[in-house]
Amino acid sequence: MGFMKPKTPLHHKRWTLRLFEWGVLTCIILILMGVFLNKMRHLQAKAERLNVQATVENMRAAVLLARILPKHKDMEGRNARAGGNPVALLKEETGLEPSGYLGELEKVDPEEIAPGHWYFDLSQRALIYRLRSTDGFESALSGPARVRFCIREAVKGKVVGAPLHLEPCEPYRWMKKK
Repeated sequence: MGFMKPKTPLHHKRWTLRLFEWGVLTCIILILMGVFLNKMRHLQAKAERLNVQATVENMRAAVLLARILPKHKDMEGRNARAGGNPVALLKEETGLEPSGYLGELEKVDPEEIAPGHWYFDLSQRALIYRLRSTDGFESALSGPARVRFCIREAVKGKVVGAPLHLEPCEPYRWMKKK
C-alpha cells in the first residue's frame, strides 16, 4: 500500500480555480457557437433567396425565348401562354429543371410539400416554391412560407418587347439583415 498524501487547502483552492476556468471557457465556447449558428441561419436564408432569384431569372429568359423563338407549335400553345408552366419552357429551351422540381401537380396542399421544392400547381396555374428558411421572409400567403409565380400577359410599357412575362402572383419580400 502506498502512502496517500492528505489534500491541502492550497490543492482545493487550485482545483476550484481550475474548475472556474473551465466553466468560463465553456461559456465562451457556447456563446461563440450561438453566434456562429445564428450567422449560418442568416447565410442559409440569403443563399436560398439568391438561388430562387437566379432560378426565376432563368425561367424568365426561357419564357421570353419560347415566345419569341418557338421551337414547336404545341409547346407555344400549351406553355408559352398566360398560365403556362415556366419550368416546361425552361426544360424545352435548356433541357434543365430547377433543383427539387416535383412536376405538375393538381390540388396540392402546401403543407404536404417538403421545404425546398418547386412544383407547378395545375389548378392555380402557378409555379410554387416552398421555402426552407423563412428568416426575414414576408408574404401575403397564409400557411407555410412559399412564393408563387405566374406567366402573365405583359402590360404595355411595363415589360418592353415581351408579350408574356413571369412575375410573382402576389407580392413577397425578403428583409435584408445588416
